[in-house]
Amino acid sequence: MTAGWRARVERRWLVGIDRIGAGAVVLSALGFGTLATLTKLAYGASVPVPTLIAWRFGIAALLVIMALPLEQWRRGQLFGRQPWTDRRRLATAAAVACFVGNTILYLVALQRVSVATAAILFYVYPLVVLALRLVGWREVPTRRQLAALLAGFSGVTLTLGWRWHTIDLTGSLLMLASASLYAAYIVFGHRGFRDASPVLATACTFSATAVVALALLSVERAPLLIDRSALLPVLGIVVLATVLPVQLFLIGTLRLGPTPAAILGTLEPVASVFVAMMVLSEQLTLVQLVGGLLVLTAAAVISGQGGKP
Repeated sequence: MTAGWRARVERRWLVGIDRIGAGAVVLSALGFGTLATLTKLAYGASVPVPTLIAWRFGIAALLVIMALPLEQWRRGQLFGRQPWTDRRRLATAAAVACFVGNTILYLVALQRVSVATAAILFYVYPLVVLALRLVGWREVPTRRQLAALLAGFSGVTLTLGWRWHTIDLTGSLLMLASASLYAAYIVFGHRGFRDASPVLATACTFSATAVVALALLSVERAPLLIDRSALLPVLGIVVLATVLPVQLFLIGTLRLGPTPAAILGTLEPVASVFVAMMVLSEQLTLVQLVGGLLVLTAAAVISGQGGKP
């Protein structure tokens, strides 16, 4: 992104937000917000985790791969112009591995915790990204960042509650581990994919996840086919919660810039909780509500913030 284009994006965000870009990010957040509820419905139809992953990322990978020739024509190249050194390849491989691990842990944890708890706990990943940047890039945190970290992890504590025996600790820890791996995916992906096409990055992560899912199917001897009752939620996961929101977020990020898109993206856990309350009749306690607001506020505050070198 050139300096002139970045300046125009910032002025547009400060003076008047780009409606198309904002609408794309909001729709993306709503799409991602359906994932947990649709997953719960798929589990209710007796779909195993490996089968769900294989369907979700197998179909999604095929759709994204079909879009690669158009992306090649649009950009002129897919791999970027910066050299692919050994360190860059290693960072790319680490990013893909973290994405696969995050996906598996998220779906396993969702078998044990509610959608509301999952949405709040998973959204600590911006805080983990900040922590990794502060450690890996040796930045000095600002007071705003320290306050955001304190508020965010206080929100996690409130979400889990003070009576630890009333929650599924294993599921909660798995969800936090999933968020941490997603944060690592963002950090490694930023270094590995760099100026490469986002569509190429998506094709790599989706395809790798689908291959691992097929391997898990073989190991666990889980069925690849699903019942007719599970077809609607599974296809909803593929289209509404995977392919469309990923592309919409890319469009929104290009039009708005990363910081406004990240801030608007905090609507995702809100949408996730709302959909779960409407479809699954889940309830959100007052303590969880306060904890969730702390986490979302912290995530919005640190979005796009850098530390002092």
